[in-house]
Formats: sequence, structure tokens, C-alpha cells
Amino acid sequence: MKIPVETEMLNTTLLPPEPKERIIYLNGEFLPQSKAVVSVLDHGLMYGDGCFDAWCGRNGFIFQHELHTQRLYRSIRALKLDRLLKMTYEQMFEAIIETVRRNVVTDFYIKVIVTRGKSSEPVMNMRDCKEATVIIYARPTIHELDVSRMAVQGIRIKILSIRRVSHEAIDPKVKSLNYLNIVMGKYEACDSGYDDGVMLDANGWVAECPGFNIMAVEGDTLFTSSHELLEGITRASVIEMAQDFGMRVERGFYSAMDFAMADEVFMTSTVSGVAPVTEIDGYKIGTGKPGPRTIQFASTYRQWLESGKHGTQCFPEAWQ
Repeated sequence: MKIPVETEMLNTTLLPPEPKERIIYLNGEFLPQSKAVVSVLDHGLMYGDGCFDAWCGRNGFIFQHELHTQRLYRSIRALKLDRLLKMTYEQMFEAIIETVRRNVVTDFYIKVIVTRGKSSEPVMNMRDCKEATVIIYARPTIHELDVSRMAVQGIRIKILSIRRVSHEAIDPKVKSLNYLNIVMGKYEACDSGYDDGVMLDANGWVAECPGFNIMAVEGDTLFTSSHELLEGITRASVIEMAQDFGMRVERGFYSAMDFAMADEVFMTSTVSGVAPVTEIDGYKIGTGKPGPRTIQFASTYRQWLESGKHGTQCFPEAWQ
């Protein structure tokens, strides 16, 4: 789609009225949140049997809508949920836009959950599930980290003792509802007084952070882990930026010390964008402040979100 020039903006007076209650898409219906109910026999609740994906948006644009939806459907196919899902790719794509429109949110966070659906008894019987459950949320932007402090001071992360689940057990490229490994890693970091953590694989190589990818800058090279991780959309966007800036990009096996000794380190996620890391397990990164490349990536990422680059506009009637 056409990328708007700087003189274009979202005219909020042309937006529809906001709903009195948040609207959630649930199995073909757009319902007030208080009416959106999932069965206690749903496999997603009982076994974490499902997948999800998350989008973000600014100025009414859903960022990288196609890439996120494609990744969701890869997860759906990997978990064999496509046998029970009644929505086509195109229907899902449009339902996500419509959920944003019905909630009248312009700076937002989207989450889509797909489970195997409900069974007749609280036992693990996948063949008893007849139709997948689909839930779509669209909410005002939610930040996992203190954005104002993060931009100035950066964040401190711990090398976690909890290892990332191997691809031999669960493919990390599948964004499944089984997030207990990541949740417990997050707990370890918080209980230790850190902002976040970094998870190693079974052999001690850096995998990813709980809910984030991790990247580093050494001179004119951007490097990031290549394995045991969810291939993030924001990570891919930063790689695109680095190539635009003429930087060399490397993906490979790196130790925690490779990151600790780098000039700059940052984490990436849909919600937090580019999050500067200024300490790893007591090691100061660079000057101890967010580095120039990190700031450049964060600034460019915000520009992309706000301008509509790689964006799908949910309120074209209000974009002037």
C-alpha cells in the first residue's frame, strides 16, 4: 500500500464512536467482553493446546499484518489445528481488522488465540474436539517495560538458570500456548531483581529472552541468535533496517559473554519494540547507556509504525 507522506494524519473526528465496553471476537461473533465466555472444557485452558500471535499498531495501522497472520497460520498448521479451524486466512485477516475497528483503537495491541476447542469431558482426547476456538482481542497499547526509563537508562537482564525448551521437544517457531518455560524464566529474572532475563539452550548458547528476541551490535555488525527461538517479526524488521543502514548482519551460535562484551545489546518484541539492554548479569554493556545504533533502530521502528510502512490501515476513511 502507499506509504503516507508526513503531512497525512489520522483525523480522529472521522472515527466511529467508541464502544461502552471492549469488544472481543469469539467464534464468529463480536461480543462485549463481559459476554465473551470460553468453556471450562476447552483444550486451550486444560492443556495449553493451541497457539497465538500478537500484533501492534499506531495511527490506525496494523504493523506487518500479513507477516503476523502468516506466522499464526504456520503455527496452526504445525499443531494440526487447521483440521478444526473454520476460518480461511482471508477471513482471519479481515476479522482482525474488524476487531480493531469495533474497539475504535488507533494505538493498539492485538492478540489472536486459536485452541483445539472443547471436548465433552476434562480428559486429553483430541479426537473429541470438533471445532477450534478463535479469540481476537484489540486493546490500547500495553507496555511490558517502563518505556520512559528504558529509553534513557536501558534495562538490566539476568542470565537465567532455566534453559529454553529444545526444538526436539517443542518447535520454538510455533507460538504455542505452552508458555510455562518462558513464564518461569520471567519469574526467575523478576525474583532476582532484574528487569528481564536471557535464556540459554541446553548447550549453553544464547537462545532468546522470555517473550523477546535478543540482538547485539559490534562495530558495523548486527548479530543475533539463529536457533531455539521464535523468529520475531520485530527482529526481522530490525534486520531489514540494519541492511538499509549498510550494516553487516550475522545469525549464529553465540555465548552469553559474546553479548555481554558487545558494543550494544537490545531486545525486540511486538509490544516493546526495541528495548535497550545496558547490563547483563552485572556486566555493563558499552557505556552503560542505550547506544547510538540501538537508538537509531528504536527511532526508525517508531517512524515505521506511525507512518504506515508495512502497515494496513483500519480506518481509511479517517486517514487524511
